[in-house]
Amino acid sequence: MAQLLEKPVHCPFCDAPLTLLVDDSAGTQRYTEDCHVCCQPMDVNIWVDSDGDVSVTVEQE
Repeated sequence: MAQLLEKPVHCPFCDAPLTLLVDDSAGTQRYTEDCHVCCQPMDVNIWVDSDGDVSVTVEQE
């Protein structure tokens, strides 16, 4: 069963604090999501290491 993790980030455009829901069962991934505040497209990078630890970064598209 997939587990959704809450990961806090800041928009790379407007610096608004955001919480992304990340599906850690999908492994390492990259996708585009619009900021919920300023609507700019952010590249979301999700890494899952060999221990299962998840890290998330966002950057300007």
